[in-house]
Amino acid sequence: ARAQVAPEPTRPWDWARYRRLLCSVAAPSGAFLLSIVGFLVYSVANVLLADLTQFLLDSLGEAPPMGMGFVSQAAHWFWPPGDKDPLDYARIAVPIAAIVLAIMRASGYFLGNYFMNIVARGVVHRLRTQVFDVLIRVPKQFIDSHTHGELVSKLTFNVEQVSGASSEALKTILRDGLTILALISYMLYLNWKLTLVFFAITPAMAAVVLAVGRHFRRYSRRIQDSMGEVTQLSNESMHAFDELRMFAATDQQSARFRAASEFNRVQSLKLAFVQAVSTPIAQILLALALAALFWFALDPAILAGFSAGSLVAFIAAATQLGKPIRTLTNVQSIIQRGLAAAEDLFAQIDTPPEADNGRLTLERARGEIVLDQVDFAYPGTDRLVLQDLSLRIPAGKMVAFVGRSGAGKSSLINLLCRFYGPTSGQIQLDEQPIEDYRLADYRRQFGLVSQRVVLFSDTVRANVAFGQLDHADDVALRQALETAQAWSFVEALPNGLDATLGDGGSGLSGGQKQRLAIARAVLKDAPILVLDEATSALDNESEAAIQASLESISTGRTTLVIAHRLSTVERADMIVVMDEGRIVATGSHTELVAEGGLYASLYQQRFAGS
Repeated sequence: ARAQVAPEPTRPWDWARYRRLLCSVAAPSGAFLLSIVGFLVYSVANVLLADLTQFLLDSLGEAPPMGMGFVSQAAHWFWPPGDKDPLDYARIAVPIAAIVLAIMRASGYFLGNYFMNIVARGVVHRLRTQVFDVLIRVPKQFIDSHTHGELVSKLTFNVEQVSGASSEALKTILRDGLTILALISYMLYLNWKLTLVFFAITPAMAAVVLAVGRHFRRYSRRIQDSMGEVTQLSNESMHAFDELRMFAATDQQSARFRAASEFNRVQSLKLAFVQAVSTPIAQILLALALAALFWFALDPAILAGFSAGSLVAFIAAATQLGKPIRTLTNVQSIIQRGLAAAEDLFAQIDTPPEADNGRLTLERARGEIVLDQVDFAYPGTDRLVLQDLSLRIPAGKMVAFVGRSGAGKSSLINLLCRFYGPTSGQIQLDEQPIEDYRLADYRRQFGLVSQRVVLFSDTVRANVAFGQLDHADDVALRQALETAQAWSFVEALPNGLDATLGDGGSGLSGGQKQRLAIARAVLKDAPILVLDEATSALDNESEAAIQASLESISTGRTTLVIAHRLSTVERADMIVVMDEGRIVATGSHTELVAEGGLYASLYQQRFAGS
């Protein structure tokens, strides 16, 4: 069962956050300004269409009009009537004015919407790239504390929600807000006392907006969180295709997904209910305001100040207010959904990148590594996974780390790669604390091959000549692939080095993927080589060939090996035995077997218990 959702703070409006959204919208100023101009033209055209009714009705009256409207004045300025009868003049001028105003209104609507869409897609692009750029630069601690589904949801669902608040909602606010301002200004121009009747509904309308906003924000945040869970379960299920069937877990996973989707559905319905209720309430309030307006408008004292045409024009302008006001009420849902997503996205964007306070440059390290009383606990926990590690690894030597699962071997690699920092103690490279080196220079000294091979949906060439290695030529690529015993199968692929791999290297065997990862490390030619069970996916014959190659390339390099296979461990210059986060023994294979203890036990079990 889903855990009880904690109540969210009710903040119906967060101007600081929305102002930040608007700043991201206004970045492409040309398109944004053209959109404003378009909606301004659209709003003025709406007013002039109401004013056109005054021109038409005044031309039908026998008495001269009390005052000419804007359209009538413009028509007389462009085309003076001369000796034409008012009705004959109106028969020509009114249709022409109607066509001109319709074109004006349509052009403004097109300009406003089209250029605001340009702005909207720009917002999506900028936010999405900003979040992505942050995600690939944040500390590993941040990635480890979130599921992949949550991170993917930030790049897709959350960004689109923010785009709606910053562009779609702004488009509605500009278009309908300017229309309301223009219509009210026109009504004030015709009769300011009668216009004040409309302002009587303002407090009630504001109360509706505030009440609805609180519910919108609450349900939007829940929908956003549930979408992250739906995405995570989808990703997990697609990657666990074989396991779900072999362990008969399809029904269990379906139930988990159904529960997450059901929660999303319920919250979406609650949001839809609030949105559906808000519109009728706004319509009733508008109807009350219009009823009061008609009652006052038909007062003989007020009628005395109106011509028939100006009265109808006033009422036409008032009735036009209904649609934009209702639309502005509905835009609350878009804004609140966007603000809920923006709260998460801006926190993401503001996440600082990996700390890099080092100032020392490093071209090529000798490779001597020293651990001095190193303790380490993962952030957010007090349990030490590494305790009092002290070790000297001479430059150019091969050191193997062995121990049961959970002994701390992978955590030690995380510290050496500076994914995390020690809780206490110090790690040195070539007699300097590793945090004193510039991070890019430091990591350039390491070639990493992990058990979890990462390949991208790209060519073999791009996967091996990866990152800063993209300048490598075909000769260097082939040499690295031959060293990793991978050239034979790469050469047989359609297009060879330019063959495109599927998602995660689909289509290749586990051993082939591992060889490409080893070739990548070989091509980097780093002075320190980290092999985290790098030959785990290889058969014995391939492993023997690669071990010979690794021995040749490890000459003159410091090589750190985490492996269970005896062939790797026996060849090491030094073996470090770890248990429960501590170093319990060091020595050569022969020394440790003769000494007895944990290593001898693991050796007798052929490392099956590791």
